[in-house]
Amino acid sequence: MFAPITRSMTLTLGLCSAALSPDLLAETETEQRPETDAPALELAATSVTAQGLGSTTEHTGAYTTGAMSTATRLNLSIKDTPQSMSVVTRQQMDDFKLGTLSEAMSQTTGIVVQHNDSDRVSYSSRGYSINNFQVDGMLNTFTFMKSDSDTIIYDRIEVVRGATGLTTGAGDPSATINMVRKRPTAQWQAQAGVSGGSYDDYYSYVDVGGPLAFDGRLRGRSVLAYRDSQSFRDKYALQREVGYGILEADLTDSTVLAVGYDYQDKHVQGTSWGTVPYWNADGGKAGLGRSTNMATSWSSWPIRDKTAFATLDQALADGWHLKAAYTHRQSDTDGKVYYGGAGFPEADRSGMTAYTSHMLGTQKMTAYDFNVSGPYTLLGREHELMLGYGEAERRSDSPYAIAGPRADDYGTIRDWKYMDIAKFPDTVTGLTESKDDTRQKAGYLATRLSLTDRLHAVLGSRYGSWESSSTSNTFDDDLHVTAVDTTRQKHNDQWTPYAGLLYDITPEYTVYVSYTDIFKPQTNRDANRKYLEPVVGSNYELGLKGSLLDERLNLATALFWSKQDNVAEVDDSVPPDPKTGEEFYKSGGKGNKVNGFEAEVSGEVLDGWNLTAGYTYTHSADGEKQRTNTNQPLNLFRLSTAYRLPGNWNALTVGGAVNWQSDIYGKANRPVGRDAAGEIVTRRTRISQDAYTVVKLMSRYEFDRHLSASLNVDNLFDKKYYDNVGFYNGVFWGDPRTVTLSLDWKL
Repeated sequence: MFAPITRSMTLTLGLCSAALSPDLLAETETEQRPETDAPALELAATSVTAQGLGSTTEHTGAYTTGAMSTATRLNLSIKDTPQSMSVVTRQQMDDFKLGTLSEAMSQTTGIVVQHNDSDRVSYSSRGYSINNFQVDGMLNTFTFMKSDSDTIIYDRIEVVRGATGLTTGAGDPSATINMVRKRPTAQWQAQAGVSGGSYDDYYSYVDVGGPLAFDGRLRGRSVLAYRDSQSFRDKYALQREVGYGILEADLTDSTVLAVGYDYQDKHVQGTSWGTVPYWNADGGKAGLGRSTNMATSWSSWPIRDKTAFATLDQALADGWHLKAAYTHRQSDTDGKVYYGGAGFPEADRSGMTAYTSHMLGTQKMTAYDFNVSGPYTLLGREHELMLGYGEAERRSDSPYAIAGPRADDYGTIRDWKYMDIAKFPDTVTGLTESKDDTRQKAGYLATRLSLTDRLHAVLGSRYGSWESSSTSNTFDDDLHVTAVDTTRQKHNDQWTPYAGLLYDITPEYTVYVSYTDIFKPQTNRDANRKYLEPVVGSNYELGLKGSLLDERLNLATALFWSKQDNVAEVDDSVPPDPKTGEEFYKSGGKGNKVNGFEAEVSGEVLDGWNLTAGYTYTHSADGEKQRTNTNQPLNLFRLSTAYRLPGNWNALTVGGAVNWQSDIYGKANRPVGRDAAGEIVTRRTRISQDAYTVVKLMSRYEFDRHLSASLNVDNLFDKKYYDNVGFYNGVFWGDPRTVTLSLDWKL
């Protein structure tokens, strides 16, 4: 049971020994000893001054950031950006052991996190799914992050709620999630840690970086991590390997080049492909517990992500900068899934049939972007300007696999609790069964105008094109193509305006209003395998922001409303394609409207007391004024706080988190009888989850400036709740109480 920790500790200690050789340690001690009392090196301190709070959050101890560029690419403070935005800092991730993107988003204002099954998670905001993801601000044409990224390689996660057409192009007025990687440090640093938690959940990491050569003009950083965990769900287990490396070089006094690579390999067993049935065959509640998993032990949907990237930052004259970036990502999967996702349980544990598929294929994404930015003078005032160009392409293909011999009743599950079913055979050919291609390219421009000392405007525009194609081939027994199904769409001359107006009521408080268009060509297809028509609409926001306590604390409130036509909704009356796993969608009709309210406070309330708290109300209705997205809460509250005790107890930090949401419901097919042939007859019926609260606790004790121990308790009161309702006729249970003990060491 302790083998994962043993293996990982061996790796961790070996890497530390290799990286921190005696010569290097001696050099480090020589360089750092005269500065050991300098405030900049007191990494344990949580108090942050305005002058020291920049974009990077690592080693600041802060729950906020000094500047973000995800909304406009202009490097603006949260108060000076005319949109709602949040940041999950490195300190918050470390305090609450937010090891995955889903865990980080579950403590972010306005973000709803729901699981469709054991390995697919969806995020939504302001009534719409979040499909825009960035890494280091780069365009990302992947529809969603299947691997649920490990956060150990990130400095912070920035979230901009609402439409972000200026930086992401096509998309919903939901949000954009931007994961910002760690960068090399100017001085040598090393940290490592291990943890063990409930259900044999073991984790370890090592993080080493600093100057490598040329008097610190060449710097590097490497992060490795490994997780080996079982689950409260029967038969499910996960192993994840993470690697990240980056080199950063000062080519000249004004030129910085960085190249890097990150790798996340997720192995799983007992993968589910859908939810747990809510009703049994006679129409009563099935009452299946949290541990229920109708998958075989060999069912697996693994994901391996590999990303190479490079950035160039060139300082120009008069405060101007040129930035260029390139990234290439490849995601591979090869696993076979067998899951009892259809039917209704009978009293003898029969009644279920299986979704089966060989999840096999590759996605590749290539993107590049460059822009120039800087100040300029007009009418006696100084303003800021940024203009750039970017392209991104995503390509995916799945090879054709020939199904091997199966019994006629292979998909019929005789006993869903004891599924002793052999893995189905097939032969993978060198032929392509399906392929997809999505491309977008655009030029963009943004400026921040200082109209008066108090009145400012942020204006922007994006102009470009978007195109997508999909091809599916059908083969006969001799591997000859018998049919080709091709769908295409292309949209040129797409213009997305962005406008924001800000007025400084006082030096601390700013009121703003913003507007942007919405345009989203859809890659979702209907049951006839035809692309849905593009989504179009508009998005507005009116808000008040404040920056207090020497800019250590940010306050924000906002009213928002948007209108969209032709929004896609999962057509859960149609099962996914048994070969490719593709889900089918239907149009949400005309005139979908969303309006709501948000309020957030984040930062350092008092010396040593960090806090982030946010409340969101979101109402979504269709053209007939009927509420949509009922499986998402109307009201959502998030709170995370940590306090470092003063005086003799200064080594101890305690905190907690509260997640509360109002009730949700979805509709699914409930058995109401049988026809003359004995087949079950169903009726659409509501599945509900009442409002619920989940509480977390954290504590950390620092034995000295090198070693600390942490205890985290998630779902303290072991609340039973459904994370998702109605999806594919069932429910998905939320996680039970878990306890995690961690040891962390730093140089």
